[in-house]
Amino acid sequence: MALSSPSSLSNNQRHYVPNSKLNSDISTRAYHYVNLLIGIAFAGVILYSLIYKANSHPIPALLTEATGEIPPSKGLSASFSEIVRGNLDLANAYNPFGIRIFAFFALQLLLRAFFSIVVMLKRNGAVSIILTDSIVSTLLFAYCFWPLIVYTLRQIAQLIQHL
Repeated sequence: MALSSPSSLSNNQRHYVPNSKLNSDISTRAYHYVNLLIGIAFAGVILYSLIYKANSHPIPALLTEATGEIPPSKGLSASFSEIVRGNLDLANAYNPFGIRIFAFFALQLLLRAFFSIVVMLKRNGAVSIILTDSIVSTLLFAYCFWPLIVYTLRQIAQLIQHL
């Protein structure tokens, strides 16, 4: 592949320098925005749990209503509501995976702030910090949501068998 002369390059191509400080600033700014949005979403889950008590949630269990089947996610909203009120035994009674899944949201809320601060303080190592964040978050998600992941994969396998 022949190299293009500077005059044949478009403005965007001429000004793009891989790994430049400008590109790094844009990437870290995007990371902070994404962290902020994720943090707001997770704070919303916790706020929702504070607003509604265990049996007053406006979102119904659609799968259970439609099929009569009780999935492992049934009762999570009620469980979360009891967790934020400190009623862990009652939370566990509503859903045995509730505490584990709620922990994901609470920890992620803290991790969004933590990793954003670390990226701001250590701009030169932002890529490795963001990669670490991604790995930690993925592993935490897999651990906390494992029962729901297994259930979903089994449902998909059953659907495929019936095709």
